[in-house]
Amino acid sequence: MKMKQRFLHVVIAIFFITIVFTISACDRFKSEPSPPQAAPSQAGTPQAGTQQPAAPPGIPIEAKQNLQQGLTYISIAKQNPTAAKENYENAIQEFSRAIEKYPNYPEAFGNRAVVYMQQGKFNKAMDDLKKGESINPNDKNLHYNFVAWYSLQNQLDRALDSLDKSLSLGFNDYDALRADPDLNNVRKHPEFRKILEKNKVFIK
Repeated sequence: MKMKQRFLHVVIAIFFITIVFTISACDRFKSEPSPPQAAPSQAGTPQAGTQQPAAPPGIPIEAKQNLQQGLTYISIAKQNPTAAKENYENAIQEFSRAIEKYPNYPEAFGNRAVVYMQQGKFNKAMDDLKKGESINPNDKNLHYNFVAWYSLQNQLDRALDSLDKSLSLGFNDYDALRADPDLNNVRKHPEFRKILEKNKVFIK
């Protein structure tokens, strides 16, 4: 009888010990913080609601048309000197419209500068040349226009520097180098021929 009671007490004790251990284990599991989750990588993926920067748009066709129309007015002015004033003004308007439609248009600035030089507006011409250069510092025609500007202003050292730059970039309008009246001053300079020969340009 005593053996049965002792056995019963042992069973009851084991039962209570098991319950206590189970509760304790459950509480410990709940109290431990869950490990931090790694944030998903976003490399190369735009966030929601944002857009990747678009590529710079090309020159609008309307701006190109304005540029071409301006060049046409310059051609007419050269062929008909008696109407040059009006045609040069029309050319400036067309180049200005091209710039309004495409502000980073170096050819429009360069050609408007040429017309300003023909009108004797040298400050405006230089402003346009510098603007064009800031947009495209490797524009060979723009640097040639610098040659013309400096030659007309009798700043021959700078004209020669611009000539060297223009030729090194590939300027090859030999008729202009030979006969452009805007280059008369610099053409007389003894270094003019040397710079041409340095860039393997030979004209009569």
